[in-house]
Amino acid sequence: MKVNLIGPGKVGRSVLNYFYKNGYEKGLIIEKNKIDYKNFLFEGIILIGVPDDIIPNICYNLKKSSFKNVEALIHFSGFVDSSCFKDLSSKYKFSLHPNQSFNKVKDISNITWGIDGIDEKSINYAKKLVNMFNGRSLIIPKGEKNAYHLAAVIASNFSYALNFMSNKIYDSLNIKEREHLIDLAINSLNNIKEKGLKESLTGPVARKDTNTIAEERDAFNKYFGDKVCVYDFFVDLLKKISEN
Repeated sequence: MKVNLIGPGKVGRSVLNYFYKNGYEKGLIIEKNKIDYKNFLFEGIILIGVPDDIIPNICYNLKKSSFKNVEALIHFSGFVDSSCFKDLSSKYKFSLHPNQSFNKVKDISNITWGIDGIDEKSINYAKKLVNMFNGRSLIIPKGEKNAYHLAAVIASNFSYALNFMSNKIYDSLNIKEREHLIDLAINSLNNIKEKGLKESLTGPVARKDTNTIAEERDAFNKYFGDKVCVYDFFVDLLKKISEN
């Protein structure tokens, strides 16, 4: 079976490489900015690896192309659902979102994939693919893809913002050593994975060190000014974790 790729980004190429290594045929590879699809004949599997905002345009352009025995239409967005495929002719239509950051082309085994399918048979086909990848399936509730993706963004992308804040404080203190801040974060996540949120929680809130919490609030205000509400929000969340 042929495998085609539109918009060869890191995720798309990683998945494409897996198919090639497992005996699938090379199909079309199309740049994301290609807009005239009328001369293309697609067959087999079509992978769409483009930014979220471009996916609707890709689906629109695919209507102008020719399909021959198209097995599956797949995109990799964590935010856009599979309804963009509804007017296209394919046996299976779904999205596969890797809960993994891809800063380069890499092996796709042992990844949890969020699945959103246009129907039950598409979801089942997607689960079979994930099993073939040696991965784990997470079925996204219908109509809740934006909430699903927000949770992933908070867990992954927001950690960059927290690290930026720690580094900003160290910059002002002229402290050059930073690696242990990453180690602290990794150790905390490993503890959560092993023991759960409440049992692994440490720090001033867990110890009920009210003076420390108050003085560090003043320090937060010094470095981040009118964003002190962020500190209050995090402290309130930690209190809820500690008390529940």
